[in-house]
Amino acid sequence: MHSPTLSMFKKAAAALAITLGCNAAIFAGDSVLYEQIPSGDPFANVSSQDFPDAMDFSIVAADDFLVPDGPGWSIDGLTASFTTGNGSGLDPIDMRWIIFEDDNGQPGTELLNTLGGSFSTMTGLASIAFDTSVDLAPGNYWLASQIVGEIGTFGQEFQLGSDDGFGTSNFLWNNPGGAAGLPDGWVDANSTIDPTTGLPFSDVANLAFSINGAEIPEPATLALLGVGAIAAIRRRK
Repeated sequence: MHSPTLSMFKKAAAALAITLGCNAAIFAGDSVLYEQIPSGDPFANVSSQDFPDAMDFSIVAADDFLVPDGPGWSIDGLTASFTTGNGSGLDPIDMRWIIFEDDNGQPGTELLNTLGGSFSTMTGLASIAFDTSVDLAPGNYWLASQIVGEIGTFGQEFQLGSDDGFGTSNFLWNNPGGAAGLPDGWVDANSTIDPTTGLPFSDVANLAFSINGAEIPEPATLALLGVGAIAAIRRRK
């Protein structure tokens, strides 16, 4: 088994022809609340993978998003885009999805940390639909989507970067085990210099993901929905 090196984590993306038009259809009936899937070919990508056989190299990549002022969001599903073609021909063990509160411009308390969903080795599209929605009040949050796969068998795939980000911060990396050569804690890879190259660890600003669901209805809207439901019941009698 070959241990991953820092250069592997900074692998440049080849031009990828990925069909992403089916994103909205994955969660039928839901609307896209937030999206920063690349509008063109992605130019680079970053590691965000849990290596069960090399835990010290596991890296979490998280990017920020904003729930605007209003009643908040009821999130029913998440989507993220990754590379394909590592050559193993295997599916990953799982997908991990984490939503963090914002803590002064970096990920803070975990509001969600769950395994599940699917990953397509054909398109690189990872997605999860929740049985119970995740409700978020207005504010800043961070999302991490992490492939779970052994480096010795599955190999590596990388989350795509995006030029269509609307967050207020660059994506941040965290390598809790310390073996990937990153500084401790959450790191802005765009402004942190790799001492071995003299260059930033990454030139990717944002990560490719989307959030599906609906706005939480205002109390007045809920009241109207209740009246409508009663009227519908009466009509059916």
